[in-house]
Amino acid sequence: MFRFGFLFFLGFSCLFLCEGAVVPQSNGASMTLIPGSTEKIVWSFTHDIKSYSYRLWLFIPSDGQPEVGLAKINGDGEVNILTTSYEVAVEKPATLVLKNVNLTCNGTYQFSLSGASPSEVVVYIAVKPNATASPNPIRVNESDNVLCACQGQGGNPPADVTWYKDNHKISETGKEEKTLTLTNVINDKDHKGYKCVAQSHSNEAFRDEVTVEVIVNYKPRDTKIEMRGEAYVGEKLVINCASEGFPAPSFTITHNITNIVSNHSNYIKDNVNYSDAGLYECIAKNLLGSDTKSGKLIVKVRTKDNGGGSAGLSTGAIAGICVAVVLLLVIVIIVVYMCRWYTRKEKDGRNRRNEYNEESVEVDGAYETLVPVASGSKSSAPKKVTPPPVYAAVDKDNRQGNPLYASLDTDAMKLKRKSKKRPADCAPQTDYASIDIKKTLKAAKTAKAAKAEPV
Repeated sequence: MFRFGFLFFLGFSCLFLCEGAVVPQSNGASMTLIPGSTEKIVWSFTHDIKSYSYRLWLFIPSDGQPEVGLAKINGDGEVNILTTSYEVAVEKPATLVLKNVNLTCNGTYQFSLSGASPSEVVVYIAVKPNATASPNPIRVNESDNVLCACQGQGGNPPADVTWYKDNHKISETGKEEKTLTLTNVINDKDHKGYKCVAQSHSNEAFRDEVTVEVIVNYKPRDTKIEMRGEAYVGEKLVINCASEGFPAPSFTITHNITNIVSNHSNYIKDNVNYSDAGLYECIAKNLLGSDTKSGKLIVKVRTKDNGGGSAGLSTGAIAGICVAVVLLLVIVIIVVYMCRWYTRKEKDGRNRRNEYNEESVEVDGAYETLVPVASGSKSSAPKKVTPPPVYAAVDKDNRQGNPLYASLDTDAMKLKRKSKKRPADCAPQTDYASIDIKKTLKAAKTAKAAKAEPV
């Protein structure tokens, strides 16, 4: 398969009336050819080709070797191939065909007409470049700036060098070298995805790239502590710590702030006891700083049965509770019994004191003493000796409505203790007078009303 390369110069110049212009006429035009391919270099001119006495093609190797004549046409005659070192052919009027090109074909090809200035085309036989970046990896502290130079060496033609991040172009293209500049580096954003591409031909076979690792040092963060919030006496305690950071942080685990229990990222204790309760803290630390995370442990007690699982009170605790309940019941029973006994005793005392019931009644200034009356109580208390008779004297002749007074024999009211004789041996009781209060009041009112009548 033939690939045609057409290179044109931007202007024409007529040196003489009899001379045509060759395109391309100026030096500097170039072509890049893939090794093993067959390519054509096409020239053209603006005047009648028969007016020229010859057409000549020359090759100047890029390695400094002497120039080589490739082909010549006299007038408008036959093509004469001048070398066997290169596989070339000529197509009229002025096209040079390069067959099965290799690195020896790398150089400058020249076409000239009789009496005219030659036209040159530089031909590169493509060579894959070697891409390198320095420094790689890039080590930088978070928030710092960094520079990284990429080079594409050994390519033919000299490689185009470009920086990419996540396959997006982030720099201009440089010839064989390009420097990347990063400012205020942040780990989450800038630590990956960079590559430098060096390319000598559009064909992927002549492209080289290098991935650049950006290592961002940053202090620990997102520290975590994994532990149970509750544990039972005798169980196993496991604490695990984790944290992000670069360089990788070291860990310290503390108990109640001051007691260091581990210098690793984990802590294991087979038998938990009450003293293990409290605050546990994971401390992650590297050269750039530290970060902490804490958790609280509550220790409880429970017994495991032979099946190994249910919680409950111990036998000793249950026995103690039972004894306490029995003692409490005994105390309650004693207290209730004492209260009842004391209440009964108080009641008996009151019954004895109330054996005699004295009641005084005041009626318009007159007083009457009532003789003790036997109580209707069903109490089984023994009967007391009847006191001496008490007499009341009333002035019935008081017609003026003056207050009536009842004189009392107070001496007779005193209760005299009898000798230890049975009630049957005592003297017979004396009869006493009782006063009808209602009748007395009525008589007094009648007397007062009679006084008020005229005589």
